[in-house]
Parts: sequence; C-alpha cells; structure tokens
Amino acid sequence: MAVKITIKETGQTIQGKYAAIDAETVGLFSGIMADKKGGFRGCGKKQVFPSAAVIVAADDPAIELKRR
Repeated sequence: MAVKITIKETGQTIQGKYAAIDAETVGLFSGIMADKKGGFRGCGKKQVFPSAAVIVAADDPAIELKRR
C-alpha cells in the first residue's frame, strides 16, 4: 500500500501511506490508521503540496485517498 505524489515541475516522486485531498492542497502522511467510524485517517509526518502542482497515484484509492 502506497501513495505516490509526483511534482509536475521537477518530476520528483514522493511516497507516503495516505493522502488527504482538499480543494487547494494535498496532504501526504507517512502512516495510516483506522478511525472510530470504520474508515481510515493519516498519522505521522505530514507534507503539504499545492494540488495544482502535483499528480497523485494510489495503489488502493478506496483506503489510501480521502477527498475533503
């Protein structure tokens, strides 16, 4: 299970376990854990990227991605 974020300008790839996508930002977390509602949430170190400048790819989008 992994989420890969590629920066469009440089082509650099950054890998994490969970991504939270907002209208203007993408938060990439180093860990993933179950929450009380039966879903998942990110934990650990968080990196924030502007959503227009990155491409997000996930192995299992139903678990690893969340749109807010």
